[in-house]
Amino acid sequence: MKTLLYTKSLYLQRTILAVVFGLLIFHTGCEESPPNGYTPQPFVQGFLFVDQPIAGITVSVSQPLTQPFKASEGWISNASISISDGVNTFPLSYHVQGGVGSYFYTDTTFLVQPETKYSLTVVLPDGTSMGGETTTPKRITWVTQPKPVIQYPQDTTKLLAPDSIRIAWTPGNNTEYVLRSLCLDTLGYGTYLSPPTQEINGRTNNIDFFEGPDVPMFYSIARWGFLQATTVNTVWTAFRWYGKHEVSILAPDDNFLSWFKATQFTRNGEYRSQFGSIRGGAGVFGSASVVSGETFVLKRQK
Repeated sequence: MKTLLYTKSLYLQRTILAVVFGLLIFHTGCEESPPNGYTPQPFVQGFLFVDQPIAGITVSVSQPLTQPFKASEGWISNASISISDGVNTFPLSYHVQGGVGSYFYTDTTFLVQPETKYSLTVVLPDGTSMGGETTTPKRITWVTQPKPVIQYPQDTTKLLAPDSIRIAWTPGNNTEYVLRSLCLDTLGYGTYLSPPTQEINGRTNNIDFFEGPDVPMFYSIARWGFLQATTVNTVWTAFRWYGKHEVSILAPDDNFLSWFKATQFTRNGEYRSQFGSIRGGAGVFGSASVVSGETFVLKRQK
């Protein structure tokens, strides 16, 4: 179970809040400086999730827009990083998992605690020091879980109330929440049916104004929403695919919430320094309490 939580934590932090490092442009010198002059800037992104291991802390340097962007070229693998709860200090190690270079605490049996203040310290090889603090929200739990199986309607414009995918949860520290719908298998479909079939999965073809095919996030297997209540009738456009999904509610701290609004409420996910929470550099260190449940979305009835 701990291994499963650890894997999900890494995936969540990879998919949650993608930021284009090349947008962190800082001009140096006067107007006579070469137009391609560029000074890379350090960038930290880290999130702690209640009842999950410490993982997915990324440290990078920004890249100029005058060159092709490649995330792996910006990763810093030899920084000294630790997280403290005021009593214990947890040194982090670097690894590459799932194609992403990040730092994690090797004792994956240790789980982040609710309503606890954690401090992040990052020291780069050149001596640059960065840091941040977050106080984890209290633990939330399901009141009404997602149904194990839901039938995608033939016509999403004609639905009866209440919707069949109504969910509810206990309050967090904030009055605002983040909803995430994650497709767990974009290929398999028939293997989850009873009896099993060879039918492959497919997209629901949900396209809205903010996430058309011209937007990079259109190809993400995760879909995000913003809520201001502890109950919601999840809209069908939350699902890009049919098949097996994980539906999660995140109760964020202020750092997480500000970062989410800044990076997910725009079509291009631009970085805005005023919403960051890292001292000595750019980026964010935040936390959230998460509750998740699986559901299977049946294809439209023919």
